[in-house]
Amino acid sequence: MIVQFCTIFCIIIAIAGMRVYFAILLTSALCLGALKKRSLSATGVLAAAFVGLTTASNDNLLFTTVLLAFFISSSLWTKYQARQKMRLDPKFTTASQRDWKQVLCNGGIGSVISLVYQYYFDGRRPEDLSIAERRLMTVLIWAYIGFYACCTADTWASEIGTLSSDWPVLITTWKTVPPGTNGGISKLGLMSSFAGGATVGLAADIALWAQYFYAFRSGALPRIPYVTVGSLLGTLGSVIDSLLGATVQASFLVDKRAVSDLTAAELQKHKDIKVISGSNILSNNMVNVVSSACTTAAAVGLIALLM
Repeated sequence: MIVQFCTIFCIIIAIAGMRVYFAILLTSALCLGALKKRSLSATGVLAAAFVGLTTASNDNLLFTTVLLAFFISSSLWTKYQARQKMRLDPKFTTASQRDWKQVLCNGGIGSVISLVYQYYFDGRRPEDLSIAERRLMTVLIWAYIGFYACCTADTWASEIGTLSSDWPVLITTWKTVPPGTNGGISKLGLMSSFAGGATVGLAADIALWAQYFYAFRSGALPRIPYVTVGSLLGTLGSVIDSLLGATVQASFLVDKRAVSDLTAAELQKHKDIKVISGSNILSNNMVNVVSSACTTAAAVGLIALLM
C-alpha cells in the first residue's frame, strides 16, 4: 500500500513539473518495492537507483513509462510459477534476485540514451524544433524503444518460454535441447518475445500521445505505431540473443539439467559434465549487453532508412 501511494504521489508531482522530486520519489518507491519483494539484491538496488534517476528525470514521459513497463512486467513474470522454475533450474532462487550487473546490462544503455535526449531536448517542445532536431528526437526514441523492447522480450521469453510443455530446439541446429539451454527457442518463447516487445511499444504509444497529442495533430511529430515497432524489434533482439547464446555462450548438461556461466572450479568439480552447445566466451550478462546493443543499433539504422 505504501509503495502504491508513493507512486501515485510521484505522478501528481510530475504533473506539477517537479521532475527532480518525481525522479527521487519514484525511484525510491520502486527500489523499496523491489527490496520488499526480493527481486533486487542490495547492489541491484543501487544500480536501479542510477537507472531510475537518469530516466525519471527526463521530461518526456515515454522514457519513464517504458522503463516501468519493463521493470514491472519482468518482475511479475520472474515470480510467476516460481516453484516449477525451481524444479527446472536449481539456481532459480539466486537468479530471481537481480544484482547490479544484471540491472546495468538491462538498463545502462537506456540510461545513456535518456541522458543524451535530455541534453538536446530537455524543456523543449517538438513544435519549436527544427526538422533536423525532430529527426534526432525520433532516432533517440527509436533507439530507446529498441533497447527496452529487446530487454523485455528476452526476459519474457526466458521466464515464460521455460514453462513450455515442449522442449526447445537449438536455434542453430534445430535439435531438441533441455529447457534452460542458451540458444534454445520454442513457440511459446517466441510469442512471449513478440508480446514483450509489443508491451514496450504500447507503453511508448500511450505516453507519447498523452503528452504530445497536439504535436501529433499538427504534424510536428510523425505518427508511428510504436506497438508494431516494439514487437518487431523485441522479436529481433530475442533472436539475436538466442544466436549469441547458442554460439558464444556455453551450455552444459549437469545432473540432467542445462546450466551455464560455470567457473573453472565448477567445471573441474563435475566429472560427468557434457557440453550441450556453444563456446565458453561470453557470460549471460555480456550476451544481454551485446544483443541489446545490436537491437538498438538496428532500430537506429531502420529509422535512418525510413526518414
